[in-house]
Amino acid sequence: MNDIDERLTEIVSKVLLLDKGEVTDGLRRKEYEPWDSMAHLVLISEVENEFGIFFEDEEVVDIWTVGDLRKIVASKLGV
Repeated sequence: MNDIDERLTEIVSKVLLLDKGEVTDGLRRKEYEPWDSMAHLVLISEVENEFGIFFEDEEVVDIWTVGDLRKIVASKLGV
């Protein structure tokens, strides 16, 4: 796991109150009740602050899984 993945896992586990081992790319917003709309916005805000990036509105609504989040962050960071 690289530094970006570790930082994302840390943020997701903190916001969604999960152990780091429970954070997988397949974790889906609609299938995990605590990942509601408010938690989603907090998650996006935390990721933006951590990485110094900005998500467009379309990107925010297109994030359904942790894997989606990882892909968008990686593309914004050019990795």
